[in-house]
Amino acid sequence: MKKAVITGATGGIGEAIARKFASLGYELILIFSKNLEKAQQLKEELSAQVPVSIYSLDFSDTKSYTTEFQHILNHHSSIDVLIHSAGISVRSLFHEMQDSEFERLFEVNVKPLFYLTKEVIPKMISKGEGSILSISSIWGSRAASMEVAYSMTKGAVEQFTRSLAAELSHMNIRVNAIAPGGVHTELLSNLTPEEMRTFTEDIPFNRLASPEEIADLAAFLVQKGTYITGQVLTIDGGFTL
Repeated sequence: MKKAVITGATGGIGEAIARKFASLGYELILIFSKNLEKAQQLKEELSAQVPVSIYSLDFSDTKSYTTEFQHILNHHSSIDVLIHSAGISVRSLFHEMQDSEFERLFEVNVKPLFYLTKEVIPKMISKGEGSILSISSIWGSRAASMEVAYSMTKGAVEQFTRSLAAELSHMNIRVNAIAPGGVHTELLSNLTPEEMRTFTEDIPFNRLASPEEIADLAAFLVQKGTYITGQVLTIDGGFTL
């Protein structure tokens, strides 16, 4: 049975990905931050399909979560898939953003890409294959007023994806990312109803994506896209056309 590590597993997209990969028969190693109740519920539900382990990691403490993740990996002989789904957003004028908000964005959206992936790669090299997938955003390559720092983090995700893919391609390890537009999750809760209406009206499909649609694309990239690496696939209902 193949094993998938999923960060941000209690978030909207992370949960949908966990459910999708459980349906595909993957053993799940679910990483979350604080929502223990939801993580336990998800484990109880999905354990009827596949083995599920849940772990809480605090991304504000790099040394602690790196050590804990090493212990987690020691319990698993191999890892086939690593999906970086953890992410947060802060919306504000750039000059009014708090230093703590800026630091937190990079703690969650960027630094785990380095520390967690670094620990997983040796297992993938030993196995001779692997797939690493990150959730980016359309704002990783486009201007994002009021979300400058968030856009910075997603730009880092995209360069991480391309550069690591170039490094690992000859080892049969694929590295890709998904760049969603608006998705119906709590991440957009910082928009006012009027802002949400305006945003949705600008989407040719006239709706947000569902987390399940993102999960379907994740499954395709991992299972079917075996000749795809170093790519950032946009899924935004035509918003950026």
